[in-house]
Amino acid sequence: MTPSIRWLAGAVGAHRRAFFSTLVANLLGQLAALGAAVAGAWLVGRAISGQSAPLDLAGAVLGGLVAVAVPAAWWESYVAHDLAYLVLAKLRGQVYDAVARIAPARLLGRRSGDLSAAVLSDIETLEWLFAHTLAQLITAGTVLAAGSVAAAMIDPLLLLVSLPLAACVLTVPLWLRKASRAQGDELRAATAELTSDVVDTVQGMRELTAFRALERRRDLLARKTSRLARAQAANAARGGLEASVTDLLIAVAAAGTLLLIATVIRSPGDAPVAMVLAASSLGPAAQVALLLKEYGTLRAAADRVHTLVTAPANVPPPREVLEVSAQPDVVFEDVRFRYTPDGPEVLRGVSFRIPYGKTVALVGASGAGKSTCVSLLLRYWDPDSGRVLVGGVPLPRIAGLHRHVTVVPQDVHLFAGTIEHNVRLGAPGADVASALRTAQLAIDPAVPVGERGVTLSGGQRARVAVARALATGAPVLVLDEAVANLDTDNEARLAEALREAAAGRATLVIAHRLSTIRRADHIVLLEEGRVAAEGSYDELSERLSHLFARQS
Repeated sequence: MTPSIRWLAGAVGAHRRAFFSTLVANLLGQLAALGAAVAGAWLVGRAISGQSAPLDLAGAVLGGLVAVAVPAAWWESYVAHDLAYLVLAKLRGQVYDAVARIAPARLLGRRSGDLSAAVLSDIETLEWLFAHTLAQLITAGTVLAAGSVAAAMIDPLLLLVSLPLAACVLTVPLWLRKASRAQGDELRAATAELTSDVVDTVQGMRELTAFRALERRRDLLARKTSRLARAQAANAARGGLEASVTDLLIAVAAAGTLLLIATVIRSPGDAPVAMVLAASSLGPAAQVALLLKEYGTLRAAADRVHTLVTAPANVPPPREVLEVSAQPDVVFEDVRFRYTPDGPEVLRGVSFRIPYGKTVALVGASGAGKSTCVSLLLRYWDPDSGRVLVGGVPLPRIAGLHRHVTVVPQDVHLFAGTIEHNVRLGAPGADVASALRTAQLAIDPAVPVGERGVTLSGGQRARVAVARALATGAPVLVLDEAVANLDTDNEARLAEALREAAAGRATLVIAHRLSTIRRADHIVLLEEGRVAAEGSYDELSERLSHLFARQS
């Protein structure tokens, strides 16, 4: 059993009562069904041998066992699925928490469709483990033992055929376990890749249409669909082979048992009971083999979910939390940072200060380290050395950093809903009208917003994002190319509004427009991960002109 399967089996521990109910219901149903079959076989045997039987008592026993087996089977199905969905709901919550904990650093390179597959498809696959596997394996073993003991009481020789072949049936999934694992991995990978490509296609339909790439995209999806179909066919073929071998072994066991009964059972009346008890060893074994047939797919899904849920946070949680002042400055102190231990140093001793009530523009060529500074201020990573402080408190000692620092990203993401819903994302009780006025967006807060804000223009999306950030009331504001999608007039109006809002904030601006940079109180120029110069626009105008001339 792999660590991921053991981890998932342990998840049942939080729902012991539901699992116990599932186990009891399954045991009652299986044992009652076995008892009913034995009782019926006993009646047949008495009739064959011409012996009289207490029909009233036998009928009552048989009817009672059937009366137990039928509702027990229904109850087992109900509680088993109730248990499964309780565990799956908890797993979905753990996956969501994991994504929130490791984002964005450990999600780099992972496609949204791949994450969707883990949250939806993989977790749904695990329903089979919780609803149809764990309790059923225990029950099958119990019924196998009970039937074998009862058969041995009639004649121990009956077990010479049934038990060895039952053991063979149980080992059938082990014969092809390597193929099962490989096919499970391929099946989950193909599913995740196709899901990712479908998500990309839907989200990029406008670009695909504009660049006449729909036909090529259709061919790509056809190839990915063919890969998934091949994986499904290979998995189904192996499963069919296992089922066929299992059926063959059961048929051989049944024939051997009949032959053995004909030679060792002297009383014709005992033959039907002996046959039922011998078969009781094969039935549970076949059930276990059927459950284990999908082990490869289960293991692959479990591994993907387990890897995501157990991924460590990129930064440790705050310890010894300190209070942040209501009017904080932001300070970078000799910050050094590289994204990977053996990668290049992106920041090389960066130091600068953003005073409360002032706006500082961070400028530099592409790759100079501007976005890295923003990521460190948002604590997506921690510096390798040096410190980032808000209100004199190092970031690792601030709880709820989002209450103190908010950002307007260049790539704005809006959720399907309304303008009001998006503005109040970080502040449910915010004054939406005031935030929209400050962001220079004259729009009804009840206006619907399509997925990713497709019903709005680029400028409108940018201003909704600004309003959303301002609505939080966070004293530190980061504007990462926030006005890049605005025309000159709208940029000027929004910049003036932000200048007024910045009077009550420490504001960091990342921009590539001279008009935006000119309005900053202070400018920090980064070159190759170092602070090359800082000062006012007038003091740095010549260097800025050269920088923007090279970029253009």
